[in-house]
Amino acid sequence: MVTRAGWGANEAMVRDAPEYTGPVEVFFVHHTATGNGYRCAQSASIVRGIQAYQVRSRGWDDIGYNFLVDKCGTVFEGRGGGVGRAVLGAHTLGFNADASAIAVIGSFESRGVSRTVRTAIAAVAAYKLGAYGNVPNGRVVLTSGGSDRFSRGRKVLFSRISGHRDAGRTACPGDALYRQLPQIRAIAGAGPSDLHFERVFGAQKHGALLFSKGLIKPLWDVRTPSALINRFEVWVDGVLRLAAPGGHRTAALRLAPGGHTVTVRALHLSGRSATSTVKVVSDANAPAFSEAPDVVLRTGSLNGTVPIRLNWSAQDVNGLATVGLVRPTAVNLGTTGHGRNGTVAPAVPTTFMVRAVDRAGNAVNASVTRTPMVVSELAAERSGTWRALRNQAYLGGTALGGTAAGASASWTFTGRSAALAVGRGAQSGQVRIWVDGADQGIVDLRSAATRYRQAVWARSWSTSASHSVRVEVVTPGVVLDGLVYLK
Repeated sequence: MVTRAGWGANEAMVRDAPEYTGPVEVFFVHHTATGNGYRCAQSASIVRGIQAYQVRSRGWDDIGYNFLVDKCGTVFEGRGGGVGRAVLGAHTLGFNADASAIAVIGSFESRGVSRTVRTAIAAVAAYKLGAYGNVPNGRVVLTSGGSDRFSRGRKVLFSRISGHRDAGRTACPGDALYRQLPQIRAIAGAGPSDLHFERVFGAQKHGALLFSKGLIKPLWDVRTPSALINRFEVWVDGVLRLAAPGGHRTAALRLAPGGHTVTVRALHLSGRSATSTVKVVSDANAPAFSEAPDVVLRTGSLNGTVPIRLNWSAQDVNGLATVGLVRPTAVNLGTTGHGRNGTVAPAVPTTFMVRAVDRAGNAVNASVTRTPMVVSELAAERSGTWRALRNQAYLGGTALGGTAAGASASWTFTGRSAALAVGRGAQSGQVRIWVDGADQGIVDLRSAATRYRQAVWARSWSTSASHSVRVEVVTPGVVLDGLVYLK
C-alpha cells in the first residue's frame, strides 16, 4: 500500500484533524469517473489531484475516500488518520458513519476491472470488515443519516460490500464494476483455500510420520492470493512458535526431542482461518550397534576365496531407515537382518564397514578388519598313517589322505575363528574334531559329488587367542586339505 507520504499528500491542505467512527459495518466501492488512459506511474499524481479537488472545490477536510486503487492494483492510503483505524470519510452521503470506502481510479460503465484489481478491492474490504468480526460476504442493516435516496432515520439493508449506488442516486461505481461486486464479495469472504504442506525440509517421511534431527523448515502453500492473507502462524503442540507475513510460505524452527504436532494456520484478512497439520518426530541421537560388526568363518567353497559371515545388530528407538555395507563394497543390508554371507581373499586384510541410518537421518558407522590365513595340512603335527596326495584341485596342489582309523593332525594358531579344509566324495570317511582339548563331535565328509577345497566345519570365539584344533580319522577315506583361521 502506498502511504500518504508515498503519493505526496498535501498535509498543509488538510483543514481539520481526522474524526473516527464506530466499527466498520459496510465497505463501499466507488469509481472516480475519470479517464482510463493513464499510466500507472501517473497514479500518485491523480490521487494528489483528487485530494486538491475535493478539498478546494468541495470544501471537504481532506480527500474523501479511505482508500484508492489504480488499474494496476496498487492501493493508496486515502484520508489520513490511520489505515488500521475507523476513520470517518466523505464518500457515501448518509452512510459515512461506521463505514469505509475505496475508489477505483477510472470509469467503469462498460468495462469492468481486472482480476488483480478485484483482488485488491477484496483484500482491503476483508481487512476493514474482518477487523471488527464482520463477514465480507454477509449483510447488515444501517440507519441512513439522510441522502438523496434514503431519508434520515430510514433502515436500509446493505451487502457488507456494496456499491455507491446502493446508498444514493448515482451511477457509481459504473455498471460493469457494479456487476463484479458479487465476485469481489466471494473473494473477500472465501477464507484461506487449500492450505497444505508442500514439504518439510529437514525431515524425512516414513509412513504417516516425519522424522527430523530437530531443525525443520516447513514449506506450505495456499490457493488464496497473498494479498488476502493477514498472516501465517506456526504452532507446535498447541503453542504458537512464530508468525509470518501473508506473502511468506516457509519458516525455520527447532523441535525438542520427541513426537510433535506441527500446525500451520492461515489467517484471512476477513478473520477466517484454515489449518494444516503434520506429525514430526525429533530425534538427534544416532542409532546404536548392540552387536558390533564381526566376521567369522563358515562352511563353503575355498576355491580362490574364503567363505565368511558378517554379523551385526543395530537399533534405534524411533526406527531404522537403512543399514548398509559401505566397505569393501556397497550393499543394502536391510533393517531387519543381522547377518550376511560373503567371501574374501585369503591372506589379505579386509575391512567391513557397516552404516546404520535412522529415520531422522542420523548415522553411525562401525567397522571390523579381518585377515583369513590358510595353513597347509603339511604344517600340521601328525600321528598315525597318512598318505601324500598331489592334485592341482587341492589347496597348494597337495593334501593328506587318512587311510587308517586313529591317525591325527593338529594345528596351533592365534585367531578368533577356524575352519577345516577337506576334499569330499562318495567314499569319504569321518573325522572327530577337538578344539583346545574339547571333543566337538564327528563330522561326516561324504558327498554325492566330488568336491575339492571345502570348509566343512567352523568354530569362532569372541576374542583372538591361542587355540588348537586336532582332527582324528574315525573311518578311512579322509582327505585333509589344511586349516583356515582368522586373525
